[in-house]
Amino acid sequence: MKNQKTITINPPFVFKNGHCFNDPISIAYETHGKLNDKKDNAILVTTGLSPSAHICSSAEDQSHGWWEKIVGDEKYIDTRKYFVICINSLGSCYGSSGPASYKPGSEEKYGLSFPEVTIEDIALSMKPVIDELGIKTLHSIIGPSMGGMTAMSLVKQFPSITTNLILISTAAACRPFSIAVRSLQRKLITSDQNWESGNYRDTDLPLNGMKQARYLGMVTYRSPTEWNNRFGRKKSEMTPRSEDFSSNRFEIQDYLKSRSDDFVSDFDPNSYLYLSRCIDTFDLMEENESIEEVFQNFNMDRVLILGVDEDYIFPFDCLEELSDGFKSASKEVSIKKLPSLSGHDSFLVDHENFGSSINEFLEAL
Repeated sequence: MKNQKTITINPPFVFKNGHCFNDPISIAYETHGKLNDKKDNAILVTTGLSPSAHICSSAEDQSHGWWEKIVGDEKYIDTRKYFVICINSLGSCYGSSGPASYKPGSEEKYGLSFPEVTIEDIALSMKPVIDELGIKTLHSIIGPSMGGMTAMSLVKQFPSITTNLILISTAAACRPFSIAVRSLQRKLITSDQNWESGNYRDTDLPLNGMKQARYLGMVTYRSPTEWNNRFGRKKSEMTPRSEDFSSNRFEIQDYLKSRSDDFVSDFDPNSYLYLSRCIDTFDLMEENESIEEVFQNFNMDRVLILGVDEDYIFPFDCLEELSDGFKSASKEVSIKKLPSLSGHDSFLVDHENFGSSINEFLEAL
């Protein structure tokens, strides 16, 4: 990633669980647009579980980013006006330190010896990037999915870090269904014979477990309505033998297999396990505070909350809980249920609905 930059956080870095990590930590990020003289036009986008910091293409790196149709010149988040920062999460495998990183001066990866990562740790590790850029207060933080948790944790730790907050398809804490799905995904990976208790070799990855985990994830990331409209009962072009129960008989199966195969080619299994677990363990109110008490300490002007109806990972009532909490804390908040059929993944594919809502909020100043 040619546009990617990295900062080093000098040791020690104290993780939430108390582990004092005495190796340097790298945090990878990309920026797009130009920071103005007042340094008040910066927008931080915090990512979901799987994306890198490569949010959109640039002159240095023309490959498409994960939010290519949302961020860029003359797009919904216009980089002619805003300075957009996207940071790769601590624990991920796209340049930031995590279990897939090599120990200093060694060809050995950390693996499971890397400390447990929480959402709070991810948020804390982002602050040095903002400081390095000389930004005291961000114009906005935009957090989709896991990134919404990171965004809220960042503001909880640094209450005046942003003027505006946009939360997309996220929650103050996960519900049992999504915890159950992710726990099964982790079980599929760790049950793969090649996982070797996290000590797998790059030439012998637990790919079967990763593929099954991603397959299951894709089933829940989209909505039944989309599956019905898109595939129905269309048959696969392949004709399996009657005794072969693992072969695809329907197009929906072909699609899910293709998506899972694509994903495992570049995402580290241990990183997946680490980030999946940190989503489950996050609880914004774990210190026995009410959500109103948490949000009362958020020193910001406005909040926008976006979601869709058929999201089985973060149901819309999770967003309503956030909205009610902000209202009780006397914050200016608006919430929208967007008519998107792609379930939890809607913010990645329904660019018009999400992009126009984000743009309307940013420009209403």
